[in-house]
Amino acid sequence: MICWLIIERSTGTTGRLVMISMTTAPRDRRRVGNRSTGSAGLPDAAVERAALERFYELLFLQDHEQVLDLVTDDVRFHAPWQPPGMPTMIEGRAELHESMLWWSTELWSPGSLSRIAVRPFATAHAWLAEVEGEFTALESERLYHAMVLSEVRFEGGAIAEVRQYHNTLNQIIALGADVPGINVPGYGLGSNRGQDEAVA
Repeated sequence: MICWLIIERSTGTTGRLVMISMTTAPRDRRRVGNRSTGSAGLPDAAVERAALERFYELLFLQDHEQVLDLVTDDVRFHAPWQPPGMPTMIEGRAELHESMLWWSTELWSPGSLSRIAVRPFATAHAWLAEVEGEFTALESERLYHAMVLSEVRFEGGAIAEVRQYHNTLNQIIALGADVPGINVPGYGLGSNRGQDEAVA
C-alpha cells in the first residue's frame, strides 16, 4: 500500500503528520486536467478583447486616428501573404499611419466589419481573431469580401504585434485583376488545356 505523509496545518504555526492512503487522499478535481486559458482568465482580458474588436472595426471604417490610439509606439504589423508591391512588414506607429493613409487614398473606400470572433491563446495577452468585412476598391469599384485570420499580442494594454493572413486572391481580383477560371471564363493557369483536348 502506498501512503503519503501530509503535514496538516492549523491556524497556528505547528502542524502534525497524518498518514493517508492513496485511495482515500482528498482530490481537488478542479485542478485535474485543467488547461491554461491564457488571456481569458486575466483581469484585463475583457479590455483586450474589446480593444481587439474595436481595432478591426476601426480598420474597416478607416478611422486612422482611433486605430493609432490602440497600438504601442513600436507596434509590428506582419502580413506575409500580400499582393506584389504591398508591404509585408510595418514597424512603428508612424509607418502604420502612412500605410493606412495609402490604403485609403489609393486602394479602398471605407468599408464595414461584418463578423469577428476573438479567442485567447494559451499564452497570456495573445489572441486569435477571425475577421470578415467588406471594402470597395476605389479604381475597379469591385467589392472585396475580406476574410482575415490574425494572431495579436498585447503589451501594457495596447496592441504590440499583429500577424495577419488574408485571402490574397480575392483582394487581387477586387483590385481589378481578371483570373481565367476564377472570375472570368477560361482555364486559369492550365491555359494549354484546350490544346490538349483538341489533340485527344
